[in-house]
Amino acid sequence: MSPDLLIAYACGLAAALLVGVTVRALLSARAAAAQEEDELSARAAAAETLPVQAVRQGVAVGAIAVFLFGAVLMAGKPGALLFFLVLCVAAAFALPGLILRRLARRRQDRLRAELPDALDMLANSIRAGLTLPQALARNLRRFPEHISAEFARILCDTRLGYSIGTAFENFGERLPIQEVRMIVIATKIGVSHGGNLAESYGMLSALIRDNLAFEDELRAMTTEGRMQALVMSCLPFALLLILFLVRREIVLPLFQTGGGLVTLLVMTAMQALAYVWIRKIVEVRV
Repeated sequence: MSPDLLIAYACGLAAALLVGVTVRALLSARAAAAQEEDELSARAAAAETLPVQAVRQGVAVGAIAVFLFGAVLMAGKPGALLFFLVLCVAAAFALPGLILRRLARRRQDRLRAELPDALDMLANSIRAGLTLPQALARNLRRFPEHISAEFARILCDTRLGYSIGTAFENFGERLPIQEVRMIVIATKIGVSHGGNLAESYGMLSALIRDNLAFEDELRAMTTEGRMQALVMSCLPFALLLILFLVRREIVLPLFQTGGGLVTLLVMTAMQALAYVWIRKIVEVRV
């Protein structure tokens, strides 16, 4: 075989290997981009974490169970049973909203606790020369869980064509709390007018961290009052349960007569009012 033919074979083999490596690199990059897009979509979807349907179904099942238990106690008392049915239906409609508001408040508190560290990461990345969208994408996996989902939604909005300022405005609409509003204002000013966004984020991080520390101190000082509200509100119902187990004949008229049901309703309303009143007294707004 001539040397020229060997050189031609070697060049062809090298070209084939080069094409194969290039195709493999392109496929790997495409797979990585698809995986990153799926991860971004998954993190953005995680921002909607309130289990609305689960809460409603759970409350409905609980109301049905309580009604069936009451139906056993009120056997032969159609008037009392009808009144108890109305109470269970009212509770089934009212409780999901209260529970969901409580869950939303807890999620907001967790987001507020995660904001300082997230702002520090963004400030450091911007100081290193990255733009704000690049800083968000680079630190997305390093952010804490809840704030990572919200920042992922911001990145999704930018990829849908929104400006970074509009994406942060949407962030502020989803979370109408003071800290987020400050971040939105600082971001819009920094992006629109060329301010020092890293310095603004650093100052906001220190401010939010100080506010959270002050709120924790106040919460520790009011723990006794909040526990008293909980204990005093649950105590009558605990005594009612003990009497039902020990002297059932004394408690049954409360469930089998109209006057007894009205008494239970008034007692429950007064206990709920007392609990809210005590919580308002010990609650200190910063």
